[in-house]
Amino acid sequence: MRKNLGLVISIVLAVSTLSACSGETAISRPSPVAPISTGAQPRARSYPSVFQAWSPIENKQEDPLNLMARHDLVFSSPEALLGISWQPEPGREYRGLMIKLDSSQMPAAAARKQQLLARNPHILLLVELSYHTRLYVPKERESLHWWENGYYPPDSSYWLRDEKGQPVISWGEDTDGDGIVDERDSRIGYLIDFTNEEVQDLVAAQALALKESGLFDGIMLDLWNEYYATTGSTLSGVWRPILSSNAELEARLNILKKIRAKVGDDFLILVNSNYLKTPRSAPYINGLFMECFKDYDKGYTVSQLQQMERTLSWAEENLEEPRINCLEGWRVVYDLRADREARVMERDSEENQRWMRLITTLSLTHSDGYVLFGDDNAVPIEDHLHNWYDFWDAELGQPLSAKGKTYDDIEGLFMREFTGGWAVYNRSGSAIELSFSSPVTGAHSRISARSQIIPDMDGEIYLK
Repeated sequence: MRKNLGLVISIVLAVSTLSACSGETAISRPSPVAPISTGAQPRARSYPSVFQAWSPIENKQEDPLNLMARHDLVFSSPEALLGISWQPEPGREYRGLMIKLDSSQMPAAAARKQQLLARNPHILLLVELSYHTRLYVPKERESLHWWENGYYPPDSSYWLRDEKGQPVISWGEDTDGDGIVDERDSRIGYLIDFTNEEVQDLVAAQALALKESGLFDGIMLDLWNEYYATTGSTLSGVWRPILSSNAELEARLNILKKIRAKVGDDFLILVNSNYLKTPRSAPYINGLFMECFKDYDKGYTVSQLQQMERTLSWAEENLEEPRINCLEGWRVVYDLRADREARVMERDSEENQRWMRLITTLSLTHSDGYVLFGDDNAVPIEDHLHNWYDFWDAELGQPLSAKGKTYDDIEGLFMREFTGGWAVYNRSGSAIELSFSSPVTGAHSRISARSQIIPDMDGEIYLK
């Protein structure tokens, strides 16, 4: 039942259960998830559980390992995660062709992994493997150093090309500020022909190398879509796909099948599907990275939040175990060209902290997964930079009740009990008064009382 704005409804909660006074039955605790065999810990971590998408925390002056270890799941390159590179070999001098990790760096990488686990025994490390978009460098601009060159040789058939035989820019950011996205900008991605079976085989071989190293828990695949074509460019003002949606889907499924054939079922696969479900991919993957885009200078609409809820709930029920669904919300941006100090301040604005709480509690009430609140990709710097919020330090413990349940039949009010308290997510259209049988303390409000009010379009953690 949807409420009018400002209407306050009193709800009585028993501290020991989520049963309503109306006689709603208590919800049993979900069964534990078995650990994976790569050395990852069982899902006994305390919530909130935060992940890192490539880029680090910006508002804490700590050792980089400490900053990474604040997160329970991190995906990036092997270099960024553990300081280990892919190994060039004769005939494999380009990054996309390399299928072995540098054995000389293995001991140092293993030591770094142990240091991370000592700080956070639940941390999972996933490596992004590229199949869709990467850096292209033309022959005349190539360097003697492989790390400065393109992902494949410039004349390779692995690049997707237009009708003129030219490689195609998939996306870019106007890093030089001239109002145009073109080859002169430093953040440009070119399309890979991932229908090419040799490309698919290379991705699968890289996944196997990562598993066999014993250093990593899985992989992440970006730009995952089962519904429409993604291989086109908008730089000309008219977007035209080069591959059909069916060709792309079949190629993506082939990649997953080939990876699973190499690594088996005990290596994690995370895909970035944004707001979308992935029913065809579901038998092969463990989680969705829900990178939830929006207008950079605005917050989320109720419709967008509802889509997050539906997709996240679906993923929690339909993907392979152990599930590692990752929900990311983006902040409201006030100045696209802000420097680091200004970015940190913008993220800490009252408006952005409210959106952070809302996205965090959406994740807590709808999943056993991970959450992140960071920069909008429209900001022309490294994507997914973020602050660490005190709200994420709340010790909720483990979940006791089911996911995705509206409370007392109030549309848009979600509540979930944990061993250490409750997560409440409110988009009901009303401020809601909650009455507890014993005092609880708001992680944000710091108010300790039996009666607590949660504003509309906000979230709160109430600690026992």
